[in-house]
Amino acid sequence: MGDGTPGAAATGASDGAPVGGASVDDRLDAVFAALAHPARRELVRTLARADAPLTMGRAAAAHGLSPQLLNKHAAALERAGVVRRVPRGREKLLVLDAASLAAAQQWIGDARAFWERRFDALDQYIADLEDEPA
Repeated sequence: MGDGTPGAAATGASDGAPVGGASVDDRLDAVFAALAHPARRELVRTLARADAPLTMGRAAAAHGLSPQLLNKHAAALERAGVVRRVPRGREKLLVLDAASLAAAQQWIGDARAFWERRFDALDQYIADLEDEPA
C-alpha cells in the first residue's frame, strides 16, 4: 500500500528486515495472535507483575488451568517470543521476554500517532469551514 499507515506493508510484500527467518511484520503478527486469547493475556499480565519467573505449576494453579492447557498456552506465547520456558531442575520456569512486547507497543504507538495526526487535520479542516463566511 505504501500510504504511510502503520502495518501497511502487512497487506503487501513485507518491508520488515528478516531477523531469525521472520520479518518484523511476521513477528508482530505472531505476538498479536498469541495475545488474542484472554488466558494468554492474563498469563502475560501475571508474569509482568511477578517479582520473579513462575514455575509452570504455580502459573497453572494461579490461573485455574490444567498443566496440559497451561503448556499449550505457554507454547503459543513461546512461539511468538513473548515467554521462554527455562528448565530449573525438575521444573520449568516461565520467563517473560518483554522485547517482543516492546515491538508491539512501538507499532501501537506509531498507529496512534498516525491517527491522532489525521484527526487533528480533520478538526482543523472543520474549524476552517466553520470560520468561513457564509
